[in-house]
Amino acid sequence: MIWEEVKNAYPNQWVIIEAIEAYTEGDKRIIAQITVVNNFQDDNNKALLQYLQLHRKHRERELYVVHTSRPELDIIEQKWIGVRADI
Repeated sequence: MIWEEVKNAYPNQWVIIEAIEAYTEGDKRIIAQITVVNNFQDDNNKALLQYLQLHRKHRERELYVVHTSRPELDIIEQKWIGVRADI
């Protein structure tokens, strides 16, 4: 699916999506193909809890929680710089 199809199929809902085809352009993540993992009417808390459970089990999957009222997927890729402490 593409984002327009997701918005039409799940209007004004929270959805957990998985990027099937994606690439980075500058600092934006461009998602060309999406699959909907689950949808939630107005309950963003349930969506976030399920996202966390899925993310812990399947860290290799590219999952996002988004609301379908967004005109487009505007996902900014963040570079994480960690601090290591020698113990």
